Amino acid sequence: MEISNTFIYVSLTLWQIGFIIGILLRLFYRDDKKKKTKEVFTNRTTPKAVEVELPKQKKVGHIEIETKKNIMIQKPEKSSIKSDEVIKGKVVTQKEKLKQLRRG
Repeated sequence: MEISNTFIYVSLTLWQIGFIIGILLRLFYRDDKKKKTKEVFTNRTTPKAVEVELPKQKKVGHIEIETKKNIMIQKPEKSSIKSDEVIKGKVVTQKEKLKQLRRG
């Protein structure tokens, strides 16, 4: 019984001390901070608006480039197109096509 009573009294006194210290710190800290900010702003003058001319940007237009092209209008006499892959036989479905491609 004595231990619980002393525990209650000690905890209440600690809570009261913490509460009082918190109130005092808040009061003094806020007043000092407000005074400092008021002094800083009273010493400053408000800046005036100044007009500044920005450099004009050049508009980029189309760029013309000369190219040399060798275009033949006539049909070629010989065609030299060769394919490396030669598939023999007729393929009906995709499955058969894949099978033939695997076999070679």
